Amino acid sequence: MQVSSPAIDSMAVRRIALGISHLLSPIVLATLLLALSPLRDARISWAGATVAALFTTVIPWLLLVTAKLRGRVTDLHVTVRRQRHGIYAMTSGLILCGLLVLWLLDAGAGIFREVLCMLLGLLVVAIINIWWKVSVHLAVGTYAILQVAGQSPQLTPWVLLFIAVLSWSRIRSFQHTATQVCGGVAVGIAIHYAHEAMALVLG
Repeated sequence: MQVSSPAIDSMAVRRIALGISHLLSPIVLATLLLALSPLRDARISWAGATVAALFTTVIPWLLLVTAKLRGRVTDLHVTVRRQRHGIYAMTSGLILCGLLVLWLLDAGAGIFREVLCMLLGLLVVAIINIWWKVSVHLAVGTYAILQVAGQSPQLTPWVLLFIAVLSWSRIRSFQHTATQVCGGVAVGIAIHYAHEAMALVLG
């Protein structure tokens, strides 16, 4: 009978955790949240959603891939903290361009507010990153799942399950500590409530 060793079991668990991390990466979740936003808010046009996704996630991701191929970043998750500063600056600039295009297109407050909150979240994470490494996976993941759940308390168990699974994946893949994961969750929650506050002000 073949008996698996603890080391092999640990490697298998890490592979599963890394698979979940890739599947639920910030680029995937943020792109889906923006691109499919008309399904959550009928006032948002598909054209506006497409522009928002292009400038907020798609173009930055393509530039990140280019940086990876040129050796400027270690991996696509940018796990090395000092490598994140340039990526954050580049992404912030592109998001600002996207906000300008959305304004010129008169895309509406809904998608403008969504992109603005993502910019706010990016700035918060970038500031924290000067001194500490926080989980961007959990910041984006928490924000995305709270946005999807909206004001539906019956979805709370699914929200908690999603956050728990994503947290487990980041810890068991040895990409973050539990404290860094909790920090990411806190950022995601804060940006979600910032979105709610903007909705009251901007309509």
